[in-house]
Amino acid sequence: MMPKTNTRVQLEKFSRSTRYGLSLIASEIQLARKKRKLTEMDLAERVGCSRDTVRAIEAGKPTVAIAFVFEAASILGIDLFGGSDEMTRRTQENRAQLTLLPASTRVRKPEFRDDF
Repeated sequence: MMPKTNTRVQLEKFSRSTRYGLSLIASEIQLARKKRKLTEMDLAERVGCSRDTVRAIEAGKPTVAIAFVFEAASILGIDLFGGSDEMTRRTQENRAQLTLLPASTRVRKPEFRDDF
């Protein structure tokens, strides 16, 4: 069994923008849930996770599966990435660009020069 680690220590591993992003989405989800007068258990049932997972989402813990965070935001009407139309547009744009790039990226091995 893996030892539990302090969340504060876990968060220190991440960049400032990641920590702020976790904090922002956590507070957005908690605020939206409370405005809709939903309990943690109500949201957990709708998301398909445990109450502890909802509490972890609202605490901004980085270990929560991102699908649960996205599902909670969607259920609560929080627009991520500018809404579904913008997400569709950006996804299509990214896929078009990805088709132009190599399928995989490899580190080139150094070329040995033995002509000394």
